[in-house]
Amino acid sequence: MSKIQKQSRRARLLFQFFFALTPIAVCYYWLTVETPYDFLTSRGIIQLSYDFDSYTQLPFTLTTRILAMVASLLLCCIIMYALKVLIRLFRNYEQNEIFTLENANYYQKLGYSVFYWVGASVVYGALMSVVLSFNNPPGERMLAISFVGMDFLTIVFGFIVLIISWVMKEGYTLADENSHTI
Repeated sequence: MSKIQKQSRRARLLFQFFFALTPIAVCYYWLTVETPYDFLTSRGIIQLSYDFDSYTQLPFTLTTRILAMVASLLLCCIIMYALKVLIRLFRNYEQNEIFTLENANYYQKLGYSVFYWVGASVVYGALMSVVLSFNNPPGERMLAISFVGMDFLTIVFGFIVLIISWVMKEGYTLADENSHTI
């Protein structure tokens, strides 16, 4: 087994682990955050991505937790899609299928998933602001929409991945034409 195949197998197994862990972690987070069972954030293992006090001073209701979990799982679907594509890509690498049209298409799908991630993140942030402030009295509920610098950098990264996919497709086409040339 070559070095590429061995490392690709390790990467694929890691991505499969994250594929299984991601929805479980999202559900665990929203069911336990700000409860006595929240040992991950209380011990500093995970940093909170939200300052809940800026949205509400009230404790989370079960409805709030479930709505937040559903919204987070919808965003999680994009991560899981990208992980699925990475699993397939590294499975091909593991089988020593490196420069193929299929792999170029996987890179294109990864590039598009980055764009989906940014768009969904903007919607997710707005949706979460509504969900987290939903139990506030009228006049204290909020809708916050944001596009931060990191979103711009993520879009640039998406374009880079798409360009790589286009180069790989062109390279595949040229190699295919050369293999048929006498």
